[in-house]
Amino acid sequence: MAERPDLEYFVPILDRELSRVDIVSVLVKKPVVLRMCVQGDLNTNLAGKRITSVARRGHFILFSFEAAPIQVAVSPMLAGRFAIAKNAKTQPKDLAIAFTLSDGRELRYRDDVQMGKVYVFPAGKFEFVPGLSAIGLDALDAKVFTKKAFATLAKSRRDQLKVFLMDKTAIDSMGNAYADEALFEAGLHPKTFVRSLDDEGIERLRKGIVCVLDRARKELVKRAPPTDVKLRDFLKVRNRTGAPCSRCGTKIRTAGVHGHDAFFCPSCQPETRATSIVDWTKLSR
Repeated sequence: MAERPDLEYFVPILDRELSRVDIVSVLVKKPVVLRMCVQGDLNTNLAGKRITSVARRGHFILFSFEAAPIQVAVSPMLAGRFAIAKNAKTQPKDLAIAFTLSDGRELRYRDDVQMGKVYVFPAGKFEFVPGLSAIGLDALDAKVFTKKAFATLAKSRRDQLKVFLMDKTAIDSMGNAYADEALFEAGLHPKTFVRSLDDEGIERLRKGIVCVLDRARKELVKRAPPTDVKLRDFLKVRNRTGAPCSRCGTKIRTAGVHGHDAFFCPSCQPETRATSIVDWTKLSR
């Protein structure tokens, strides 16, 4: 999914490029991504409408329109991404929805695995869209993501750390990649139960979350990739199975956690559960 650093980077670009621009027409190439919560088709609802803003709400990209009773919320999931094309003569094979704009450009929502969702719903009725109403703590707002607030949240959980961090109602817009990175930063194994952490461990995790998200958003701004490119080659453990840990040189490993893959260093993030039957450190030598 698009995670917080990705959204922090490309949503302001979309807002700057699209605000005050009219939608001339809409072409739906992959209907499976579309979720209509209002009557009529997408083109009928959006043709002639002026975009007033593009904003982030949780892990959604939220489009608002002038004098229109609808909004559009996009959850890109694994592979969804946006591109603004100046030359719309040729279209990519992964094009899901194309919005022809009044200035001659085309806004393209691309999704080669069609896991993303595009919701059209009554303006302000966030309850129509699963996951849009309940938003977790904003980890990049120092006034919200305080030591006390995070400790209170963590102490109410009974699940594993990886599962906890990926709960969007707990922490705003954190997914697979940055959950792994935060746990590596904090030196915590992804299968550790939240309830087993002491106060020091909880605070170490909070600082790890803030560190990796802030570092990533600064890296994206510095490198300025196109809006349809997911840039994550700077991550330390995610998708680096078998590569040496940047801290200790131990090979990065992968484990399954409730249907999700978790990347970790078995030395820097030792297993703490008494039920473990695998000594990852021996397998990594």
